[in-house]
Amino acid sequence: MTKRSSPRRSEEDQIRDLQAQIAELRAQAEAKTRKDLPVVRAWPKTQRALREFIQVATDHHRPDLAISAQAFMAGVERSLDPEIALARSKRTRKEREGDPGDGWGN
Repeated sequence: MTKRSSPRRSEEDQIRDLQAQIAELRAQAEAKTRKDLPVVRAWPKTQRALREFIQVATDHHRPDLAISAQAFMAGVERSLDPEIALARSKRTRKEREGDPGDGWGN
């Protein structure tokens, strides 16, 4: 049985990975200290219910209600996490300026 050759990661790659893990852990710790944590945790359930409502409204030819519910969802998302809203506004600004990004916030 021969040994598999596996390329060893450089020290810089290992350091970069560890720094990414540290940043992720810091973000998790910060998220736990938020005072509105129960609200943030309840949002995914509310989001699912709103998506179902939007689909029902669309199926029953009520696009006005579907659009209103989508706008409500967008507003709540912006209020819940201003950092995400800031990233989205930067992305849409780049798209308007003609930046040929891949649409994933490069």
